[in-house]
Amino acid sequence: MSVVVEQQTGGGGVTKRVRVGERTLLACIGCKQRKLKCDGQTPKCQNCIRTDRDCLVEDPATGIHRPRNYIQSLEAHVAYLERLLQEVRPDVALDHLANVQESRHPSASPPAQPPAPLGSTLGFHKEPAEVTQAPPATGVESSVDDLSSEVALLCISAAGREPHYFGPSSALSFSRIASQTMGLRQRSASFRSSAPSSLAEPVTRPRRPSQLRFPPQETAAKLSRAYFDNIHPQYPFLHAPTFQHWEEECVAAQQNNDFTSVSQVSLFFVLMVYAIGSLAFGPGQYDAADEYYATALEHIAPVLDVDGIESIQSILCCAVYSIRSPVGASLWKVSGMAIRHCVELGYHRSAEKYRRTADPLMKEMSKRCFWVAYDIDRVAACVLGRPAGIPDHMIDAELPADIDDEHVTTSGFLERPRTAANEPLTSMSGAIHGIKLRRLWSKFSAQIYLPTAWRQHSDSMANLSVESLRKELEDWHATIPTPPHDGRPQPLSVFASREWFLLAYYHSILLLYRPYILAPASVFHDHWLQDSADGGIVERAFEECFAKARDMCLHYRRLYQSPSIQFTWGSLHILFLGGLTYLYCLWRSNSVRQNARQSDVVNTCMACSTVLIIIGERWKMATSYRDIFGVLSERTISMMCGEVPQPTGNTVARDDNLVWQAAVNEQDPMEEWLASIDGLGNPESQWMLQQLMTNEPILDSDANLRAIFPEPNDLSSRGFPASQIWQ
Repeated sequence: MSVVVEQQTGGGGVTKRVRVGERTLLACIGCKQRKLKCDGQTPKCQNCIRTDRDCLVEDPATGIHRPRNYIQSLEAHVAYLERLLQEVRPDVALDHLANVQESRHPSASPPAQPPAPLGSTLGFHKEPAEVTQAPPATGVESSVDDLSSEVALLCISAAGREPHYFGPSSALSFSRIASQTMGLRQRSASFRSSAPSSLAEPVTRPRRPSQLRFPPQETAAKLSRAYFDNIHPQYPFLHAPTFQHWEEECVAAQQNNDFTSVSQVSLFFVLMVYAIGSLAFGPGQYDAADEYYATALEHIAPVLDVDGIESIQSILCCAVYSIRSPVGASLWKVSGMAIRHCVELGYHRSAEKYRRTADPLMKEMSKRCFWVAYDIDRVAACVLGRPAGIPDHMIDAELPADIDDEHVTTSGFLERPRTAANEPLTSMSGAIHGIKLRRLWSKFSAQIYLPTAWRQHSDSMANLSVESLRKELEDWHATIPTPPHDGRPQPLSVFASREWFLLAYYHSILLLYRPYILAPASVFHDHWLQDSADGGIVERAFEECFAKARDMCLHYRRLYQSPSIQFTWGSLHILFLGGLTYLYCLWRSNSVRQNARQSDVVNTCMACSTVLIIIGERWKMATSYRDIFGVLSERTISMMCGEVPQPTGNTVARDDNLVWQAAVNEQDPMEEWLASIDGLGNPESQWMLQQLMTNEPILDSDANLRAIFPEPNDLSSRGFPASQIWQ
């Protein structure tokens, strides 16, 4: 408390009060409650230091409890992040607090260490990325075209914006070859300021301090129904009757206007279901979804502390939210957390052998949680081309029973699970069939996408492996569960429609044969490329990929003509890569070009462009992919119509060693792309970034390739955004 001194004025009448020192404006919460004198010290008062309490004060404007130095800490944190941004992107880094800091502390120098975090992230909020300066590139400056940059962003966005290492199964490897094949120019490494604008998009939308407010019962029922009709059939890690009990508990508390008796577990899962259910209705409900999500995360800590099946379910909730939302936690990290937690609890092992004493409901839900975590983990690993969270040979857990939720109780199953294909489908049938496909994808990664797969195995062995995998894929396709037309409302997700399994089948074909259509002739023996009764394995691969990519584009157009179907980063990833594969096959294969009709090419390109336009209208972050595919398809149609010279010779048989190396060599020159996204980095993989950024360029020396594929016209004359132009 300050000292007040009274002084008499010369006139003898008026008393002047002079304040000496500073007054404590706000006593901390602890001192107020205990009616102690608070000295107002920062960051903790002496009373809180002595009792080891958190020293918090109440914000008069909002009523929120915060540390006394919250604003100063926030300003220091922003200044620290701006300094990091200044190092890698000086063109966009603006020191907004420079004048403020100088006016407050004229002689203060920037802190050498980053400020302490402002609060616990609980493992789900974005943390400030650690930036490691890479050594300067040696030799000629390397560059990467915009197509590869955009596909790289699409890969990381489909997997939760995780940007570092991309293996051979990722779309980036394919897009780099495709961009070279179609004659796209490359940007210079100095063209830093024209990184794709979507890279600068904020990863989270600002959220206001949330209060515990539940929607009206009618809205709540609508959101729950949207979740269990559209999301739960694909990710059935929650038990519907149990959730109904949680929701009833929250509804009763809302009616009594007293949530003190509601468990944190109930609050978290009900709010997360409302958040994900809101996302199912599209961008118009994104703000409501963010509010539910932010409020739910305030209750996640006690759920994680349970260290049981509820903690795994909470992590999976965050993963599914990230899948459905343009923003959210890193899917790669969250799915890894879920897998590791399942392994820690032994859910990857046989429930019948190792959890005999558990009740039937717990056994069934543990299997569901593990296999949903497995599903998400395999998708993220495939999109990014990274190793899976757990190898398949370590798993002996049984698949979940094919039975509806209401028939699974703690005392046992009320009905016999579905075991035959001719029996009526359950709410689990689709998810189980999807898990079988992910297990097949895992075989793809293990057998054909290893870095040395094509070097260590003979041609015949590699061919047998692919043919065996194709047979397994056809067996899976033959048993796709087909739901009846039962008059249900319009689906809100692709999985809830009848098209998901067919689109997944087409995408799996592209994954299976992608190594063949990218490989030069030297990878295989000459007899593989010679004309024969079956046309040769590589030529068949081109024909398969061309046909399935076309079917994928046409099916996506039919699917997205329904305004109720909502898109995700994953669906955009699959569609864009399908369209890119279609164009690539036309450029690389003589037989594909000769057999393709111009009208079919135009129709397919229009189908893919139409869907990308629809997605771009609903979501501005997807417009760059719409624009890029528009330029590529226009160039391909011109080539097919004779306006652009066609590639000469057999491009399949030609030994494109330089192009092949550019796609599969882990030490590709990628300085431009890495410089634009390494700020999102993970320090554990900095060694990979440094190796990628310090190698000699490969693509620029391929004079034959530049001679075969003429340079495209100036894209700026076509109205293409300046930030997207290939320089």
